[in-house]
Amino acid sequence: MRPLSKHDPQQIGPFRITGLLGGGGMGRVYLGHSADGRAVAVKTARSELADDQGFRTRFAREVAAARRVSGPFVTPVVDAAPHDDVPWMATDYVPGVSLTDAVRDGGPLPGPTVRLLTAGLLHALAAVHAQGLVHRDLKPSNILLTAEGPRVIDFGIAYSAAETALTATGTALGTPGFMAPEQLVMTGPEVTGAADVFALGGVIVFAATGGGPYGSADPQVLMYRTVHEEPRLDGLPDGLRELAADCLAREPGQRPALPVLMNRSGTPGPYADWLPEPVSVRLRELSEGLEQLSGRGGPTRPLLPPGPPRASGPSGPAASEPSGRSGEPGDLGDWGPVDAVPTAVVPADAVPTAFAPTVSVAKGAATPASVPAPAPVPAPAPSRRRVLAALVGAGVVAGGGALGWALWPDGIGNTGSRAGDTSGSAGGSKSGGALSGGASSEGASSGGKSGEKPPGAVLPEEIRDKGVITVGSDLTYAPMEYIDPDGRTVGMDIDLGNALGRELGVRFEFKSTNFASLLPGLDAGRFDLVMSAMTDTRDRQEGRTDGTGNKTGRGVDMIDYFRLGLGLVVRKGNPEGIEGPDDLSGRTVAVERGGPAREYVEETARGNARIREFDTLNELCEEVRRGRSAVGLADFPVLAHAVATRPDGSTLELLGEQLDSVLCGIAVAKSGTDLRDAVREALDRLIANGEYAKILKKWGMEQGAVRRAIVNGGK
Repeated sequence: MRPLSKHDPQQIGPFRITGLLGGGGMGRVYLGHSADGRAVAVKTARSELADDQGFRTRFAREVAAARRVSGPFVTPVVDAAPHDDVPWMATDYVPGVSLTDAVRDGGPLPGPTVRLLTAGLLHALAAVHAQGLVHRDLKPSNILLTAEGPRVIDFGIAYSAAETALTATGTALGTPGFMAPEQLVMTGPEVTGAADVFALGGVIVFAATGGGPYGSADPQVLMYRTVHEEPRLDGLPDGLRELAADCLAREPGQRPALPVLMNRSGTPGPYADWLPEPVSVRLRELSEGLEQLSGRGGPTRPLLPPGPPRASGPSGPAASEPSGRSGEPGDLGDWGPVDAVPTAVVPADAVPTAFAPTVSVAKGAATPASVPAPAPVPAPAPSRRRVLAALVGAGVVAGGGALGWALWPDGIGNTGSRAGDTSGSAGGSKSGGALSGGASSEGASSGGKSGEKPPGAVLPEEIRDKGVITVGSDLTYAPMEYIDPDGRTVGMDIDLGNALGRELGVRFEFKSTNFASLLPGLDAGRFDLVMSAMTDTRDRQEGRTDGTGNKTGRGVDMIDYFRLGLGLVVRKGNPEGIEGPDDLSGRTVAVERGGPAREYVEETARGNARIREFDTLNELCEEVRRGRSAVGLADFPVLAHAVATRPDGSTLELLGEQLDSVLCGIAVAKSGTDLRDAVREALDRLIANGEYAKILKKWGMEQGAVRRAIVNGGK
């Protein structure tokens, strides 16, 4: 990122330009700021390309594709003008280091980092495929590593089956070494989302080993190897090797569907401290550069907390756009058309080169994937919701990669699973043999009384005018809120948001981001409220959200709407005879790594249990199913959903009620008292008329019910 020269524009569209992020053969990318201070990356085309109608068509198609895809692992489009004299497109600015640069400068990434990278990329591809698109050029230079996880960029050749005029007849695009065989062989099968799965396998190999699955060579050599040779997987650690091998299967039909891969890779997060220190240092440099280039109005709020002094070692250029072909830092060589490369057998002794640029290859039209697959087993990170120390309130990436979708009154979220018979009193929870009521005695509630005006009448004027309540959420916590195998946003929170919208006469528009960014986003005004199975704690109420005890925000009010606790799972028939937490002593207990379950077992069993930790809920359930652990312990809603949706779920069963439950609240800024009261009244109405109970029953969550909507009932 560099200051502007006298030849650079000072304004593009509505954005004030403050710095140069990168450039290349097709154009330049600038750092810009909107009138309200929002940081954006503005991609512009070279003026001579603006006279090329073919280029304009491709650029407009890139804009259209990028607008259709949203989610926490892609960069959303803010604005665009593909038909201006100089075409441009603006996306949220995400300080990041391309995977290419990170590996080139610091070497292969550690195994845990690659797993988190893979999990995030799978969710990005799910968002792409949900729109009927195929990215077709997933590669290291199109992946940014940010403080909040990976981001997929550059939809320049993303393609829908309905858009048959993307390129000349018989042409497909991609990057040799990461293109699937069907993209290279003229007589092969149609290109579907399975091609993106193949590319993901190559990205995994590159991230973990520093080299591609077919080595480094001339593009034609790489294409030949892709079609005729096996990928090179030496050096991959166990687990990643098998995952990459399955993705790199030569036949598209033999590659796993995205939901299956999501099951295997686990949850996308938590992303606090997920990157090696050299990459984190570069991200801090980018954040500091953003402050310096913020221009008028004073420095922007730091995007990352201050880090330790810079460590010695190699460091590449600090650019937020990826490096492509040789050129200046942040080179955009991959952007735009290139000459076609024929599919032909080439000599094995062709001159090797570095990773190849994007090329076009003769091939037929592409179609999105439609491979049926079982529902993914959710693999949450409970500590993000239940352990305050996991929050990184000050470490927020600007823009957040928000996923926006409108929940209209008759909207999505019509599928769900119930985990057996969840008997027990509504809202009750057993903890150590003591039964506690579903609603806390703390706080106060004022429900909608007969004859009162409807709660929508007391909504803030600006919300009534726009008819929308913007809700921050994190789509990684089934069954509360998640993306299903069909790409739909579903869950109990989604259904409850629809119902609240009907009561208030507005629609709830959810925007997804990393869980740790939700309260900072609310504090910054990006959301009107937050609804994401967030536990109500005094620290959150008072604005201490980074685990240090220091105040990092202005605080929130929590409208308590659900109780979340732990659950026990055993083999069907309970052969071990476990009746409750008192029976954990002397047993082997499976828990998720980093969550609250381990502490609960240690306290309950007084150190007499053998604890086995697992990275994903899928692994935990498999451990119990095979009898290697007598019992599993995890968040109750997630565990119940997993048992209900696993293909072999009939071999497992839940025991009893929720354990050690805590209140979850809908967070509203302290200043938003009118909104808080309106939502609270609307929720009380749903509780009173029975719709709230129906929503919980649909998702098998009756045990989490509260009797009244209260404010700040947590501890």
